[in-house]
Amino acid sequence: MHKLLSFMSLFLIAQLSFAGHHESSHANKGSVIGYEISEDGTKLDIVAGDPSLIKIWVDYVEAHNQRDLEAIDKINADDLVGRAPNGVIVNGSDEHAAFLKNWFETSNPVWEFVYAMANDVPQADGSIHHWVTSSYKVTDTIDGKEVIARESFDVRIENNKIKEIIVASRQVLSEEK
Repeated sequence: MHKLLSFMSLFLIAQLSFAGHHESSHANKGSVIGYEISEDGTKLDIVAGDPSLIKIWVDYVEAHNQRDLEAIDKINADDLVGRAPNGVIVNGSDEHAAFLKNWFETSNPVWEFVYAMANDVPQADGSIHHWVTSSYKVTDTIDGKEVIARESFDVRIENNKIKEIIVASRQVLSEEK
């Protein structure tokens, strides 16, 4: 009986040691959900990110729906870069505000949330790029006509500020509505 208890104790210790090692390794690495290739050709893992960053982005887009340029400015990083699907690049919060003010005055864009997911890209230098990838249905008025598009956004968030926005857009055809 003593040998059986010793064997079971040794087995239990081995199991706990293995499980503890597995969990700590998994927690450090995160759940790999894909990869990206950096500008220098390095393959970088994309891991599941912090879902609380989604709220920052959703609130930011809602500020657009409310035409609240002050709230948008507060969430923008000083070195914000925005890349629109038509090739326009906006640098900095002041340029972004001017772009939006003109857009809001000449059109009536409305964003309707479809989905969002948070993801992180650990960099070779040890830093982490935090991204939110999302989709919105955007209804806009162009030349007096209502136009609906599905827009995808890749948004980099740093220190709870919007640092980079990359937008891709596809017009929704009338037969898809």
